[in-house]
Amino acid sequence: MTWLSIPAKTFNVGNYRRHDAPQPSADFFDNSNAEGERRRRAAAEAAFADMLGWFRQGGVIGILDATNSTKERRKWVMDICTREGIEVLFVESKCDNEELIMANIRDVKTTSPDYQGQDPEAAALDFRNRIKHYEKVYKSIDEDGDESHYTYLKMMDVGSQVIINRIQDYLQSRVVYYLMNLHIRPRSVWLSRHGESMYNLSGRIGGDADLSPRGHQYASKLPELVRQSVGVSAIPLNLFTAHFASARVNTHELIQS
Repeated sequence: MTWLSIPAKTFNVGNYRRHDAPQPSADFFDNSNAEGERRRRAAAEAAFADMLGWFRQGGVIGILDATNSTKERRKWVMDICTREGIEVLFVESKCDNEELIMANIRDVKTTSPDYQGQDPEAAALDFRNRIKHYEKVYKSIDEDGDESHYTYLKMMDVGSQVIINRIQDYLQSRVVYYLMNLHIRPRSVWLSRHGESMYNLSGRIGGDADLSPRGHQYASKLPELVRQSVGVSAIPLNLFTAHFASARVNTHELIQS
């Protein structure tokens, strides 16, 4: 949220845990592993304490980046924040699509410091086993109907469905808007100025002039450049344009192509 000039900071519990357990196997995250549970709890408490200290110094949005996948853990977060006068917005990303899960693991998790220097396939398998340990105790937020008083956003299968609950102010709505427009897979963005305008020829700035002959030539060539960049079997493209006449000509040429 810093792009809105809102002081924000992330407190990743995994980074705190790595001070004590830098490259644990999946069994470390088994809820029946008492020592692993103790060390993971200590990491969460340390991250939480640092986040509270940051709030007291003027922070506005603190992101506690952790699983918080049980009702007990969410209540722990809620109780402390309520005592400190901090509003809480829980964010849950739930995915049941195995293909998406494995793609995300291979794209992101295998590059995690937890798996530095390890075989990517072995790392992916280990992280999938870690998820299975989480699944044993995982409880989706308000699944039992007793967390409806929480403010939360729940994203299903990478945004195919989004559920929001008790979003009550401007800042929360901005956070929700931002999260709803995130994507987990790489994508390309092409930016194009309009072609030369009649005002450009006379050195004028601003206005809503039509394109010059050379500007029209640029607009007619733009679709071919896009096709070369995207490829023959292009995925559907989303076009965004300004309302000026010069920009609309570019968009018209792209749509007609």
